[in-house]
Amino acid sequence: MFELAVVVVTVGAMMYRLGEYSIVSIGYSAIVLALFVMGVGRSRQGIVFGVLAGCLLVLGALAVWRIDTPFENTIFGDRAFDAKVLTYDRRLEKTNIIVQDIEHDQKIQLTTKETVFVLPGDILTVRGAVEAPEDFVTQTGRVFEYRTYLESKGIVGLVQNPTLGPVTAQDFSLSRIPTRIRYAVADIFSEYVAFPFDGVLAGMLVGYQGGLPSYIQDLFRNTGVLHVLVLSGYNITLLAGFLGVAFKGLPFRVRTIITIIAIILLVLVSGAGVASVRAGIMGAIAVFAGLAIRTYQPLRALMVAYSIFFFVSPTTIFVDPGFHLSFLATLFIVVVLPKVETLFGWIPKTNHVDLRELIMLAVSAPLFMLPYMMYFSGIFPFSSPLANSMFALATPLVMVAGMVLIALSWITPLATFVGILLSGFGTLVLKILEWCNTIYIWQTPSLAWWGVSAIYVLVLAIVFRRELMNFFVQLYRNLRQQPSS
Repeated sequence: MFELAVVVVTVGAMMYRLGEYSIVSIGYSAIVLALFVMGVGRSRQGIVFGVLAGCLLVLGALAVWRIDTPFENTIFGDRAFDAKVLTYDRRLEKTNIIVQDIEHDQKIQLTTKETVFVLPGDILTVRGAVEAPEDFVTQTGRVFEYRTYLESKGIVGLVQNPTLGPVTAQDFSLSRIPTRIRYAVADIFSEYVAFPFDGVLAGMLVGYQGGLPSYIQDLFRNTGVLHVLVLSGYNITLLAGFLGVAFKGLPFRVRTIITIIAIILLVLVSGAGVASVRAGIMGAIAVFAGLAIRTYQPLRALMVAYSIFFFVSPTTIFVDPGFHLSFLATLFIVVVLPKVETLFGWIPKTNHVDLRELIMLAVSAPLFMLPYMMYFSGIFPFSSPLANSMFALATPLVMVAGMVLIALSWITPLATFVGILLSGFGTLVLKILEWCNTIYIWQTPSLAWWGVSAIYVLVLAIVFRRELMNFFVQLYRNLRQQPSS
């Protein structure tokens, strides 16, 4: 039932955002929906469900309506203002800093090519021209809605090459210490691991992509493995397994609490991006389920993560490609993959490296993501199955070696030895990836958002037709059932 409630809320949001219906019109639609459910149920329980369904539909629309006009009161032009640093993103060619204009309580993104170092919570003076973000055309000819993308993050203005005054004060920020840890880890990798694999390692382990040159990002994107450079559920699983072994002697509940704290810290260290927050929420729910001795339901956890994203930033579900890719990939793994496993029954299972699961993921996951890629990027690399298979094997080795390097960083000879091994292995991985990049890349036809949505709804309806039929039959019986007095 929770999943159905999430769907109704999303439909309400889509009616307002994409269908451009007014709140009044959606209110009328909610009344019609409530009356329909009541008519089907014809019971007190049906009345309750009908009222609830109508309220959820309006709630979804109101969630988007309340933050629909963040640009109206923005002051553009040359300005000087005091600002609080919210996030600091150091990259090779530039530095992105998101600040909060203290006087007007608005988020503004600063981009500078100068070397600066600040931390979340720092208070400083900013001088520069505040400009409105504009949409742009990507290399594949698709229009990226940059304005609404920043809007989903609450950012209302951009300042290029600002003049930054000295830090005058410090305010509390939960991400201050994790930011220090993130860059300390990145600096360890840059000291002991050869460039550019040091940046790849930092991306895989703590989700930091600031050490990656643009050609490496393009290489990963063109081979369909860009997702390995962000913190994901796989990283969370490895962390939970590592802590489970390290604290095996502690009581179960204490070990569980330590794991949850470590998950939260890892998400903050990674910069609290879309994929890492979603993975962290799902991982924490899984651990909580173990603590409560209850069965973990991954689909329910995914819906909880989705709901949190929606109510914190409703426009994220419409404009953030990172959220879309992360959500679809997780949906495929936890819902669709078990269904398609029977199609790969002819592949023998192996003991150490499950060949069937490896091929199944490498082939079926890119196909499942194809409709969205036709809408977003317009490219479909035929090398994706091969590249993903390679990283499925390489990622555990690289992450474990990276954690060992961090642990041994205070012992220079040992850290240097591990760094040399990682550099050699990383060079081999990048060479294979460069070869994969020579394989044909399909420039796909364009597909509208409604076409993508229709395809995924149709695919899920076909795959789960029996489960959906049973669900709605049971729902109908529940609606018709009169509660006992």
